[in-house]
Amino acid sequence: MSIDGQPGWGDVARRYEDWYRTPQGRKYDAREKDLLSALMGPAGDRRLLEIGCGTGHFTRWFRDLGWCTWGLDVEPRMLARARERSPGDIVYCRGDAMRLPFADDSFDLCALITTLESTDRPVQALQEALRVSRRAVLLGVLNAVSLLALQRRVRALFRPTIFSRTRFYSGPQLSALIRRVAGGMSLSVSIRFATMGRCLFGQLPRGAFYAVRVEHEKRVV
Repeated sequence: MSIDGQPGWGDVARRYEDWYRTPQGRKYDAREKDLLSALMGPAGDRRLLEIGCGTGHFTRWFRDLGWCTWGLDVEPRMLARARERSPGDIVYCRGDAMRLPFADDSFDLCALITTLESTDRPVQALQEALRVSRRAVLLGVLNAVSLLALQRRVRALFRPTIFSRTRFYSGPQLSALIRRVAGGMSLSVSIRFATMGRCLFGQLPRGAFYAVRVEHEKRVV
């Protein structure tokens, strides 16, 4: 997923979907979607915005679940691939996650799936997602203390990959980020974690991927 327009995303756009066709990719895709779906709630005709939608892999899945779905990304090559692969009722637009081109409370749910990892301004990105969502933000985040994260870091030392510029989060770091944003926006927030995979160390409670629902009730102050 891309939100900062960094060089090299054209190559990512060509290869991203191919990974999901590999045996490992299919396994992780199914498990990640299981975790996310458990936190989403019913779709009905409600509106969902995926921020940093990349090639539209998850955007199409949200649409198939019944959401009225929008996808936003700053990288035109990602959006071109998303439009090629998606049905016409998904709306894709180019935009900056730090300055979303939507009014407050425009969507019922905003989703950022492995998007916070790709920006050096995660606080601002999450603030904007909370601003345009009516009730909740759904996050899919890569865990810093998983075995998978360690493997990806080691590979990136020898050959540049997308993970050479990825920020991984531990559970406490992610919770601190969310609470920092919530406090600054005068929001009442509840956080729910779901995880998958084994941890790097047996005593750590979380796996390779966090699914997090940030529910909020905007208070008048």
